[in-house]
Order: sequence, then C-alpha cells, then structure tokens
Amino acid sequence: MIRVRVMAVGVEPTSKWPFVLLKDDESGMVLPIGIGFFEANQISMKLENREPPRPMPYDLLRSILEQLGVTVEKVVVNALAQNTFFALITLRVDGQTLEIDSRPSDAIALALRVQAPIYVAEEVMEEAGVQMRDQEEVKLESPEELREIPAEVEAAAETEEEELEKKIGVLRLKLQKAVESENYEEAAKIRDELSALEKRRRKS
Repeated sequence: MIRVRVMAVGVEPTSKWPFVLLKDDESGMVLPIGIGFFEANQISMKLENREPPRPMPYDLLRSILEQLGVTVEKVVVNALAQNTFFALITLRVDGQTLEIDSRPSDAIALALRVQAPIYVAEEVMEEAGVQMRDQEEVKLESPEELREIPAEVEAAAETEEEELEKKIGVLRLKLQKAVESENYEEAAKIRDELSALEKRRRKS
C-alpha cells in the first residue's frame, strides 16, 4: 500500500465536476478521483479549517465513533473497476478489526476528521495514477462554486448521468497531464477511453 495525502480539491475545467487529488510524496504520483459536490464541499472545508455552524454528517459520524470507543485505523482506496473507485475503512473496536466498504470520498472525508492515514493500493495507483514532474504544480480551476453549496445540503444519490460526468472529468484531467508529461502512449489510451464514455453520454 502507498500512503498518500489529500493534495487538493478542484474542479475539472471542462466538465465542471469536482475531484480530489491524492498524492504520494515519495514518487510524485497523483491519483485523481471524481467525487460529488457535497463530498467535495466537506473535504474542502476540512482542508481549509472551515467549521460548519452545526455538525455535518461526517462530524456526527466522528462523534459517534468516539463515543463508542471505535478507532479509525486507516482508509484505503483499494480497487478500481470500470472507472469506479472503491475504498475500505478499517476500524478497531473492542480489540477487533473491522473493514467497512465505502466510497473513497466518504472514507477521505472521515479520515481527515479523525486524522487517520490514507492509503492507495499499489495496483490502483499504477493503473490510474498520474506522474508529476519535479516541482510541477497541478493547475486547477478554482473550486469557488463549491463554497456556494450550503453546508446544510444533504447528500443526494448520484444518477447514472452524474457518475458518467465524474468519470469523464477525471479522464480529461489525466489526459491533460499525460500530454504535458509527453507520455503519448498513455495519452492515446486515455483518449480512446474518454471517447467511448463521451459517445455513451451522447446516446443517453
């Protein structure tokens, strides 16, 4: 497993869909994961040390776990299938270890609040990670629109169309990075995958 940190929350310039960047500081690899607006808002708030006027779902979950004596040992982005990421939250309670399936966005938002380490499986980073050049900064479009979402908004179930937009947004970001790093073979693969998803979107 590769330990990562939350590098930033941004908005993919074309699709306007939010994503989170997880960075391995040792290798310089960055993993972009498309997330929902609510989750982006919650992660961004914690990164910027902004406090909501009242506890939000992840803050409430943290409080419940603390009251029950449950420790979040780590979260892991452990799988990638059909452009969808999966995660596990590892809990320690009464001397037992439990692993809970989770969306990466939920796992990351919780990990930031309980200061738990975040990891990415090596095979996931190898498949979906983007190599950054030394001293290179990721150019993100300002996520100011995330702040316009009321903190009290409740998470809504994502539609298939929204999920598709997330995947397209992340692939566009990966394509941009591949071209900038002159990795044209990887860029060609990403372009083909992106074309297939955009074709599917036009049909829907």
